Amino acid sequence: MAGEFSITNVTGQGFDYQSYLEKYKELKLIPVNLMNQQIEDIQKKKQALSAIYDKLSALTSPALDLTLETTYETKKASLSNPDVADATVSNDAVDGTYSITVNSIAIANKWKIGTVNPITDIDQKFTENGSLTINYLKDGSANSLIIDYNNKSLRQIMEEINQSEDLEATIINLGTSSSPDYQLIIKSKNTGTDNAITGIDDSLNPGDDTAGIFSEDSTKTYETVAAQNAEVVIDGVTFSSSSNTLSGIINGVTITLKDTGTTELTISDDYSGVKEKLESILDGYNQLKTVIRLATGRGQPLQGEASLNTIATSIFGMISSYLGKYGLIDTEGDVETTKGLLKLNEDAFNEFIKRDDAKEILQGLGRALENYLNAYSDSLYLTDQKYSEKISSIQERIESMTESINREIENMRIRFARLNTYLAEMQSLQLRIENFAKGLSFQINEK
Repeated sequence: MAGEFSITNVTGQGFDYQSYLEKYKELKLIPVNLMNQQIEDIQKKKQALSAIYDKLSALTSPALDLTLETTYETKKASLSNPDVADATVSNDAVDGTYSITVNSIAIANKWKIGTVNPITDIDQKFTENGSLTINYLKDGSANSLIIDYNNKSLRQIMEEINQSEDLEATIINLGTSSSPDYQLIIKSKNTGTDNAITGIDDSLNPGDDTAGIFSEDSTKTYETVAAQNAEVVIDGVTFSSSSNTLSGIINGVTITLKDTGTTELTISDDYSGVKEKLESILDGYNQLKTVIRLATGRGQPLQGEASLNTIATSIFGMISSYLGKYGLIDTEGDVETTKGLLKLNEDAFNEFIKRDDAKEILQGLGRALENYLNAYSDSLYLTDQKYSEKISSIQERIESMTESINREIENMRIRFARLNTYLAEMQSLQLRIENFAKGLSFQINEK
């Protein structure tokens, strides 16, 4: 009969009681194994419930965003010719259309700095004890950068210039590969005439290129690219700027000039954010519905939990109530594959958002969803806690039962060990008696 076992042949040369104990323990642990399986089933339910909770929580953020005034107050800038300019706007911008003509863009000043004698090695350090001074303007104010060049190479001088806030430098070769003539090119980091380079001075050069390192001769040291201000005409009004980034001319708008030419700037309401929130809600609903369907299907962890299907049904009801009447929702795919999944009808949305009450309708949807999601999230959390408590309770029972079984097995092991010892002693005694009887019989036969 299943579940039974017996001990036989205990009078032989000892017996293997360990195998009997293992079998006995295996039978005693059947209820424990069933409880472990019960814990595994509950954990699967927890995992499935957690997946539903995550999808439910993901809907909360876009629903909340729909209720906020700032979601509906964003602006956008459109340009008919984006090659001429770019623009960014804040919510303070005023709707309107502006004609923009860029006559010139701001350009940074560049100079070539010649040398008294050709420099053939950019890493050769100078032994002269002098300095190079670069005079320039910073937003119209006079400034200068002074570099002591004693024991420095042309490369090191370039690197020191590049560490400044206002100037940058490169090295070019005006000679050949076999007979190089390295010289500095310096550039203002800021554009416009208010940031132009105004002159070069070598402290050891009296002006006739007889000493020092760097030339002050205008045929060797000169401007290669003139500084230039940007000039732009906005609705017939001309503006000049040392920068290609113009702020404050149009309230809440920053214009970045890119090239000369004409473009039209249009400032209008930007409802792309509202559209994204609605798409996030519909996508979140689709994911939630799919996860619930999979988790509650035949053979799945939450099979039979019909109440979970009411979550998707309730959310669909809200979406349909607020959006369906305006034709804002369509189903995805065909009848066989859609399974009730939704998508936003963009054409209908573009017309709907023009309604005076569009914001009020969408805020109503956001509030309804937020209240429902918060309430049901709390309910799912409590259900998850009950699962956790049930697992803890079962684990306590398993620990208690396992300890009891182990104690019982250990006690039996001790008794069997003693029994084995007694059997060995009996066998030894039996052997002595048999030997004594054989000896006695032999003595009698001899007489």
